Amino acid sequence: MPLPPRCSRALAAALLLLTTTASTLLATGSLEPASAGGSWAVPAPRPNVDPMTHLGEYANRVMASINHHRAKAGLPKVRFYSACVDGYAEVWALHLAALGTLVHRDQRFLLRACDLTWVGEALVRAENVSPAQVVSAWMHSPEHRAVIMKRRANRAGIGITLDGQGRLVGVLNFADVN
Repeated sequence: MPLPPRCSRALAAALLLLTTTASTLLATGSLEPASAGGSWAVPAPRPNVDPMTHLGEYANRVMASINHHRAKAGLPKVRFYSACVDGYAEVWALHLAALGTLVHRDQRFLLRACDLTWVGEALVRAENVSPAQVVSAWMHSPEHRAVIMKRRANRAGIGITLDGQGRLVGVLNFADVN
């Protein structure tokens, strides 16, 4: 359901301010996600929570769907979020929402910032799509499928937000930590 125009404009303005500030801080190296060295278990989906109105639940269901595909292929599940990777995924999702287009960032930045040996990224911008539909689209894209099905992926970060037009903007980063 799209937001009323007044709310959409206010949200877009707030996102623009936040992402401009975050982009500037990222460019200068002054912004680091909280608990850069920490990680936490990927929570199980909560069936009584609507993922379309609770974006954290949306992210958890994306991970559940991805882990279902990985398990079917005999791959280990990605069981942990990395605070560092997740923080940068969230900031990048906000940046892309304000920018109005999808563009991959230089992954070498994440390798250095989060002390990783490998990182991959998948992006999405869409309206009225379920987490399973997003994962299905990624699985039908050879480049995105390669990221999702990479055996060495052992940490995740997901940023999910809405842009000024009410569209879902998402960033998935999978990583291998040192």
